[in-house]
Amino acid sequence: MTKSPVWRRYPVLAAQLRGFGVVAVICTVTSMAIYAGLRPTLGTQWANAISLILCSVLNTDLNRRFSFGVTGKELWWRDQRRGLWIMFLALGITSGSLWLLWAIAPHASITVELGVIVAGNIASAITRFLLLRYWIFRRLRPTLPETDGAGRTATA
Repeated sequence: MTKSPVWRRYPVLAAQLRGFGVVAVICTVTSMAIYAGLRPTLGTQWANAISLILCSVLNTDLNRRFSFGVTGKELWWRDQRRGLWIMFLALGITSGSLWLLWAIAPHASITVELGVIVAGNIASAITRFLLLRYWIFRRLRPTLPETDGAGRTATA
């Protein structure tokens, strides 16, 4: 007996991960462009913080639509507020990564800085997806009936 691929066994999760991946690419490219534009005048930390804050709103909104299928404006502000908390996690990781880069290579090029930021964003992406799925958009998960140890629906 052959097992079906994971994406066939968990089609909702697979669709969410596809959407999340597309949104991640869009937001990473946008964030890097903002960072590169702001860095010469504001410095690395401010450019990083502003690009992450601006892209957080975009990221949460795109993930609402493309990863989790939320199209209405209901709970939009709450979702954005929670998305900002997730952004603080990414900001901590990327700011810490930039600080570490300065300690190791104080004269690193902007290309190296962008690479460090992208690596920091990748490091926080798994946590971001899990928080989006299980915290922000948990309301979308169907409530499954309780089952007994053998997988049968429990009766009252």
